Amino acid sequence: MVKKTKVFHVEFNEPVDGTRRKNFYFGSLSAIFDRFTPQQIGCKVENLWNLKLSGEKAYTSKTCTISVGEIVRKKQRTQ
Repeated sequence: MVKKTKVFHVEFNEPVDGTRRKNFYFGSLSAIFDRFTPQQIGCKVENLWNLKLSGEKAYTSKTCTISVGEIVRKKQRTQ
C-alpha cells in the first residue's frame, strides 16, 4: 500500500535567514509561517488557504514561489 503526503515547497529568489538556502519544504501552509514572516513570503497564510494551491497551481510573489507536491511512501512492513 502506498501513502501520499502533501509537501509545500518554498523557493526564494534570494537566500534568506542569513544562510545560502533558497529552498525549504513544509508539511502545511501554517508551518511556513512558523519559520517565515508574511513580509518574507509576500502574503498572509489566509491568502494561501484561499488560493487552494495544487500541483498545477502555485503562488508567486516578488520574493518567492510556493508550490505543492507529493511525497510517496511505501507502507512499512511489520514483522
